[in-house]
Amino acid sequence: MYVPDHFALTAEQSHEILSAPRAANLITHAASGLHATLVPFFHVDRGGEHGTLITHLVRTNPQARETPDGEALVIMDVDDAYVSPAWYPTNVNQPDVPTWDYITVHAYGELTLHDDPEWALAAARELTGIHEPESVLAEVGEARLERMARAIVGVEVRLTRVIGKAKMNQNRHPVDVAGVADALGEQGHEEMAGFLREVSHPYAEARYQLLADLRETRGRRLR
Repeated sequence: MYVPDHFALTAEQSHEILSAPRAANLITHAASGLHATLVPFFHVDRGGEHGTLITHLVRTNPQARETPDGEALVIMDVDDAYVSPAWYPTNVNQPDVPTWDYITVHAYGELTLHDDPEWALAAARELTGIHEPESVLAEVGEARLERMARAIVGVEVRLTRVIGKAKMNQNRHPVDVAGVADALGEQGHEEMAGFLREVSHPYAEARYQLLADLRETRGRRLR
């Protein structure tokens, strides 16, 4: 993934995204070719250099039957949205083009398939437990859960490298960043609006202050 410096997430920001359970695309390559599956993951701080992502696949999925011939890639998209130039206050004086903002993390690592139903069920229990009380699975009953577990395969990706990118208007004027944050917030993109206000806006302010200081320094030299 191409990541200009001003769009790069810090290691801490990427870890925060990985730590929140969410769906992501698991991409692998095996003898039969490329495979991709959208599945929910949860992260644990053990196993790989950047922790481990855990999920499960239905046993009939080809991705659950073939050992990858290289590293696996998990693409975890936080959110994305169309950005209209009408949201830029500076557009009044200098018309601009629309763009598309997004926040994503690409996590690479060694994938291990766990054919053991007990391992797979434990992973499924942990993921369910993040969202539901224990009583939800208790009502299903152990016998049925064990039968269902035979139909899934546990998956863990021990992360070796993580690349995070937030293309979130950091290179725009601060007033434009504020305009986009307000617009996306009104549309329900709260996570993106929060990032714009908490990260992009301070970055844009510092960037424009630096540019102003450089222009002032250059002006003094020319006088």
